[in-house]
Amino acid sequence: MKILVRTILCILISGYCLISSSQSVGQHSFGLQINPLVDKNLINHESYKPVYAFRYALSIKDHITLGPELSGFFMKTYVDDFTIGNINIGGYFRYSFLPQSRLKPFIELSSYYTYHYWKNGPEITFGDMEPNGSKSLISGYVAPGISLFSKSRKISLDLMYKFSNKTFVNAEKSVFSYRLNFWF
Repeated sequence: MKILVRTILCILISGYCLISSSQSVGQHSFGLQINPLVDKNLINHESYKPVYAFRYALSIKDHITLGPELSGFFMKTYVDDFTIGNINIGGYFRYSFLPQSRLKPFIELSSYYTYHYWKNGPEITFGDMEPNGSKSLISGYVAPGISLFSKSRKISLDLMYKFSNKTFVNAEKSVFSYRLNFWF
């Protein structure tokens, strides 16, 4: 697992260095998402699931943006001693339509490495599942969406709907998501 993480990081850093040395490099941004998943478990005070995502974006052409991303979630139940979480490390590629507009539709592709972990209390068992454990997998998503830019173009909000072959934090294979981006 450590070798895979190091390999992914080396590829992302190498790609960044190659692209940033190019003369066609445009703007940079940092994206941020931190929010609890609002579901019946949160409302009933059964569990809390904070979702997070941090990304760096490099706009290399008017239509093309790419960069690395770190995302995931953590869930802690209030009733039982149960913890579960995902850490995703990967990159994304985005093609934006109407690049000069303050309202930009886009399509985004992302692939990432997921480290999934869980910890059960001694009294909890889920079939053949180990009380504590982890697994790793490679996945990705496709997301159509829209970016809303401020008048100064220094802040943008990405609204997207992600589709994947694996489940997200909501235990579904699709989920609504957003990012707040700061451009410089």
